[in-house]
Amino acid sequence: MKRWLSPKLQLSLGLVSLTVSLILVAASLGLLPNEERAELEQRGVTATALAVQLAVLASRNDTAAIKDTIDVVVSRNPAILSIAIRDAHGNILAGSDRHLTHWRELPDGKSTATHIQVPLFNDDTPAGRIEIAFRPLTSGANPLDLGPALFAFVGFMAVTGFAGFYLVLGRALRELDPSRTIPKRIEAAFDTLAEGVLIIDDDERVLLANRAFKHNVLTGGELELGSPASGLPWLSSVAAPVAPSDLPWRVALEHEHPVLGAELSIRDAGGGMHRLVVNATRILDGSGTARGAIVTFTDVTALHETNMRLSASVEELRKAQRHISDQNLELQYLASRDPLTGCLNRRTFFEQAEALLTEAIRTRRPFVFMMVDADHFKRINDRFGHAFGDKVLVGLSDQLQTFCGAPHLVGRYGGEEFCVALIGLSKTSAEHVAEQVRRSVSNVGTWLPGSERVTVSIGLAPLDDPRDKLLDLVNRADKALYAAKTEGRNRVVVERTKDAAPTSTVARAASRAGWRCDP
Repeated sequence: MKRWLSPKLQLSLGLVSLTVSLILVAASLGLLPNEERAELEQRGVTATALAVQLAVLASRNDTAAIKDTIDVVVSRNPAILSIAIRDAHGNILAGSDRHLTHWRELPDGKSTATHIQVPLFNDDTPAGRIEIAFRPLTSGANPLDLGPALFAFVGFMAVTGFAGFYLVLGRALRELDPSRTIPKRIEAAFDTLAEGVLIIDDDERVLLANRAFKHNVLTGGELELGSPASGLPWLSSVAAPVAPSDLPWRVALEHEHPVLGAELSIRDAGGGMHRLVVNATRILDGSGTARGAIVTFTDVTALHETNMRLSASVEELRKAQRHISDQNLELQYLASRDPLTGCLNRRTFFEQAEALLTEAIRTRRPFVFMMVDADHFKRINDRFGHAFGDKVLVGLSDQLQTFCGAPHLVGRYGGEEFCVALIGLSKTSAEHVAEQVRRSVSNVGTWLPGSERVTVSIGLAPLDDPRDKLLDLVNRADKALYAAKTEGRNRVVVERTKDAAPTSTVARAASRAGWRCDP
């Protein structure tokens, strides 16, 4: 282009050339109506209709009807050379004669003007395809062969387009000339700011972008003065595109109030995302009419990344604390339990039993202490071994916890001896609980070889005097247990008072064998 041509004239000629070129390209690409395109469209319609008909017949497995349909279509349509239907494995289920001669496989799987394939599906699963081989197109029309009408249309567009472009561009270039709106000294002042700054007009076209915006915000991108600010790849905090109506400067212009602290993101040329805090304020003329907006951008990417790392560290610390808490609970559980039977160990049992006794005295509820001992346990270990002895202890613990569950306490006193603290049960009820435990244990035939049975002796000591200590009840229950052993074992003995002799309850409890341990 010669130097004497003005920018307005250069742009007008360029746009006219572009318009004419687009018309010629459209003609070369066949976008203008022609016979060849009509024939291609007809082939597409024929292939679609045939595919629907064959798909219906294939779903019925009607091979004969498929073959007849293919033969009729090929014989009546001179443009079709052959038709075949294949299954998902590539086997031909039905087809016209010499189909393999006319058909050629499509490397990229896309149909051509002479070879069309239509996929078949069973629900969403590929079930095969329909192949149709057509004769070569016969039109041979040259899309670049311009007739008189097209030539006249191109000439009209060139002349009128040049005139229109020249007038419109003259006006647009005057309006978009930044030097007419933003003086150089104002640009230099904005370039000294560390924040990115955009000044836009009321149509959101960029009138000024300072150096910080170009270098720090729009890293690696290009921004032309006069282009719309909304055309930049703005993103939300979740990396999704932002609707133009939600952009801060649009909100400021439409709602007549500043927008402060809005969050936006934008991707740089390397794919990284810059997080920005945006403020937007309208620019008013002397009459109070909004002529645009000034928008500032503060890059908080580094601060956001620091906050993310801090949040991740806090979450890791919380996970570690929860893990430690779970471990402490597990250790506390293990420290309070007998490792073999799973019931409370001796130390924990007496700590909790002391508190349970205090609660019973305070609320005036009944309280009974029970001692349980496996009969002839040493003989069991000697005859069957310690493995069976351990099995007996575990089974006995399970029985006690079954009949004396919460709020009662079950603990291993030592060796083959267990202790139970019963709260809320009268002496009679406690006797029935003990008797039921005794009967249940004696009925188990799976702990020892040969279905031999295990029996237990049980001693009970009810709380008769609120001044009694836990040790007093332990001694009395132990005395009752000793009495049960000396009277022949496999029985329940109750220590009724501090002075009275313990009494066996085997006979009375037998009549109430179905009683359960519920407070």
